[in-house]
Amino acid sequence: MMSCQKILFALAASLLVHASAAVANEGDVINLSAAMTMMHDDNMFRLSPSANPANYGLEGRSDTITIASVGLNASKTLGRQQLIGNINFVDTSYQRSGFLDFLALNYDGKWLWAVGTRWTGDLSLDRAESLNTYSDYTTNDYRARNVRLIENERFTANYWFHSNWAALVGVSRTSVTNEQAVLAENDYEASGFNFGFRFRPVSGNTVTLRVKQLDGSYSNRPFNAAAQSDNGFSHNGVELDVSWLLTGKVQLRSRVEYLERKHDHFVSRDYSGWAGNLDLVYAATGKSSFTFGYKHDLVGFQGSYREAQPPFGLITSSYYELDELNLGTRWAATDKISAGARLGYGKRNYRGEIAPLPAGVGQREDKVSRAGLDLGYRPVRWLELKAGMNFEKRNVNDDRYDYKDRTTYVSLSAQF
Repeated sequence: MMSCQKILFALAASLLVHASAAVANEGDVINLSAAMTMMHDDNMFRLSPSANPANYGLEGRSDTITIASVGLNASKTLGRQQLIGNINFVDTSYQRSGFLDFLALNYDGKWLWAVGTRWTGDLSLDRAESLNTYSDYTTNDYRARNVRLIENERFTANYWFHSNWAALVGVSRTSVTNEQAVLAENDYEASGFNFGFRFRPVSGNTVTLRVKQLDGSYSNRPFNAAAQSDNGFSHNGVELDVSWLLTGKVQLRSRVEYLERKHDHFVSRDYSGWAGNLDLVYAATGKSSFTFGYKHDLVGFQGSYREAQPPFGLITSSYYELDELNLGTRWAATDKISAGARLGYGKRNYRGEIAPLPAGVGQREDKVSRAGLDLGYRPVRWLELKAGMNFEKRNVNDDRYDYKDRTTYVSLSAQF
């Protein structure tokens, strides 16, 4: 019987070869897509320079990854209602680490609804599968595949009591499932509601103030009083979102939130504070653009990551504080050739230890630098060839968690 990988390769190849018979059209209700990507990762498992892959049952640090995908995208307008759906099958195979091979089913669907002139909203759901990154997921058994599944369901309603003002209310549910237990971000389900107000002048800019409340429960992790592993939490916040065209060339997108995370039994795991992001897009010309982004966040991360000298035992954390800066540029040299570049720098400070740190022992700190380049060639509107390289380096105040990684790739994609 033909393997899933071979079937997807056959479908993708067929679509790429015969795509000229049915070229994509912006007015089409249904579009088909196919893509093939070859990627080489020189530090697949994010091992430190001093680590020996053989000690973990690995043949080496690097691997060549082949990704084949086929997808279906649909959009249909019925009066004031719009239905949007995307489904994508992605087969990922590893030349050396075949135990990580997996087939993913990803989809998202959305109903943009309207009733009369005052009520609007959306009903949406999505599903995404991906391999847990080894930069955060540490294990003694690297041969145990750990795919993460994230599913979301949302409903939002807006009541436009004024041409520029709306009151909004929404409900949501999120589910996260891992193949293997991940202490830092374990399986959980969370559901809750949000409400607020939205301002949208005739320019199309928006300002949204929203109050959010979520209640969640951890699964696949037994309650453990000694390790302070809780079985439930609440996550509340007040958020301000702004999307504003400052000039004809500058777009601002920003979010500021005060969040509060509480756990059902262990207050030492709780955290609160400010989070947000600021993104600016500058369209210098019709062919070039520049982006600037800054992000500050508080992220749950219940880790036991480092052994101190006896008798101190494990150094732990409940969350980390993230600061990240990103720069990017995009240039369309011609209507067929484009190029992009990216630079990024981030810092994580781990917080919320469940026991006092011993004298002279500091919490974990990560510094991550990133850079990337890509070139794209589109001989016809429905076909694109792309090649690129990404580099990442992490420095930690514990050498065992340092790593360098370089990935190079080439891809061919079609949509019709």
